[in-house]
Amino acid sequence: MKKLLIYGAGAIGRGYLPRVFTSDKFEYYFVEKNPRIRKLLKKQKSFTSYMTVDGKYDIKKIPIAACVAPGEELDLISQVNAIMVAVGPRNFMSLQARFIGTTIPIIAFENDDGLPILMRRATGNENVVFAIPDVITSNTAPQKFLNKDPLSIVTENGKCFVDRKVEQVGGDCSYVDRAELRKQWLAKLFIHNTPHCITAYFGSLKKVSYVHESMKYPEVAKIIRAVMHEMEEMLLRRYKLDPKFLRFYSNKELRRFSNVLLYDPISRVAREPFRKLALNERLIGAAELCVSRGFIPENLLKGIMAAFCFENENDPDFHIKYLMKALEPEEFLRIIIRLRPNEALFDMLVERWPKIFKLVSEIKNEN
Repeated sequence: MKKLLIYGAGAIGRGYLPRVFTSDKFEYYFVEKNPRIRKLLKKQKSFTSYMTVDGKYDIKKIPIAACVAPGEELDLISQVNAIMVAVGPRNFMSLQARFIGTTIPIIAFENDDGLPILMRRATGNENVVFAIPDVITSNTAPQKFLNKDPLSIVTENGKCFVDRKVEQVGGDCSYVDRAELRKQWLAKLFIHNTPHCITAYFGSLKKVSYVHESMKYPEVAKIIRAVMHEMEEMLLRRYKLDPKFLRFYSNKELRRFSNVLLYDPISRVAREPFRKLALNERLIGAAELCVSRGFIPENLLKGIMAAFCFENENDPDFHIKYLMKALEPEEFLRIIIRLRPNEALFDMLVERWPKIFKLVSEIKNEN
């Protein structure tokens, strides 16, 4: 049986990877910084996974070999067959010292396709590769499931695309070439990630807990559908992706966002808005690409404003709304978002600011 070292026992690490690298063929060693999760995993030596399949849950008890705190796993690195990393893009490179001089396959399940390149350069390990979990996975479960097992977690029955350079790892993955991986990443980044976080930002304004609850509001669902159309148009013009593939992907995402069985938390999807608003990321970056291809993404701009209005005192970027309210629009966009004055997107946002802010405020206050 192969051994996997999994960094991060959250939505992807605990919720999805054991469904891809199944327990009949793999043994799991988790590295988890959350003391509550770590304590429970050590005590129970298992957790319950609920996978949505055809409108029902497939329930499976997942056994684990061990769960340790960061820093306690160093002796394991040379003993496992592969390492999976799902700790969030901000934390990924903090692991580099552990991997220097290794050749073991390291698969990055992070929302940044540039991170494996950085890790390869930092460690000399050429087997660090990118993976795309084409799935929605919650980091929690309905209370009725948590009452039975506090480690219960819900996942969709998705697909997993991995660079075929490490196909010897095995598992129920699609090991693909770089071209296919790039296509799947572009679709996920812009047709999944962009509208997904916008749905969460509107859901946060509506004070709901889950993505599917946000989609129940017609005014939100209408914007999300329109954002997906804008992303399709940009991907068609900029990257020449197949329009049938793009339409298929959008329809799939709309079904996912509305799936009442997934319990996809707003707090998880909306977290760290500054990262999502980076110049090359899923919001500002996507809007720049639309403008560069000759059209104004009016609905994406509404989603960007919803991100500006995000407030969650438990989030590391909780102060974004305070900064937005304290500064004039031009100052906020220049100093905080780092757009350059007189850029097309800068001017578009400033010109539309009062109208979009009013619309977002109305959506927030509608019942």
